[in-house]
Amino acid sequence: MSRSIQLELVTPQKHMFTDSVDELVCPGTEGSFGVLPGHVPMVFSLKPGMLKIRRGEEETIYAIGGGYAEISPEKTIILADTAELADDIDIEAARREKERALAQMKKGVHGPDMDAAEISIKKALVRLSVADAVRRKKN
Repeated sequence: MSRSIQLELVTPQKHMFTDSVDELVCPGTEGSFGVLPGHVPMVFSLKPGMLKIRRGEEETIYAIGGGYAEISPEKTIILADTAELADDIDIEAARREKERALAQMKKGVHGPDMDAAEISIKKALVRLSVADAVRRKKN
């Protein structure tokens, strides 16, 4: 059995990450789950949240906007709606995104517009939460 997993993190905009990793923790819709080498083959749906990738002592964190994870014993592919490296998150832009979506909801939007506003709020809150967690960890 391999001691690492080949990981690909892909969004509709670009290929974000490809490398061998020791472990990852994904934000599944049914709860967070870890992936180690030799994991049984599965497909999971992902919710907006924190994706943690560990290589040796190094941990890389992304804020993802949901998607899917296809897992096999040697390889995992994360197909994320959005993905942003925690260190690259623009906190002010995330706050503005959250405020715009809240303003939309206060206007009394319905149907698809309400759904879009709720998704925008969730993604902005995840970005803020991930950025804050990484900032606290560094201090």
